[in-house]
Amino acid sequence: MKRSSDPRTASLETVSVPGDSETRVLVSGVLDFDTVPELMRQASDLLSDADSIVVDFSGVRSCNSAGLAVILEMARLMRQRDKKICFQSLPEQIHTFARAYSVDEALAEANLLC
Repeated sequence: MKRSSDPRTASLETVSVPGDSETRVLVSGVLDFDTVPELMRQASDLLSDADSIVVDFSGVRSCNSAGLAVILEMARLMRQRDKKICFQSLPEQIHTFARAYSVDEALAEANLLC
């Protein structure tokens, strides 16, 4: 999936790492209440195909609490399918919302941070 040049979008892009058995996905753009629904439609297809996935948020320029919702929903979908997922390079805003909503420890205990 290609990144958009529109500054108000969010996208997912599969990244290949030679010799890596996990699916790696880069999240880019802005995570907010307008962009997250389309991002989750993209994610649903990707998540259904992967047994183990690493989601890299290093391409996220900004986010609000919708960014935390993305993580929680992706984790829920993968748990339902009995598959593995972890998140890396989370923006500080997501950590702030996780602490505010008291889910930061649960994310760590569930091994969702890599």
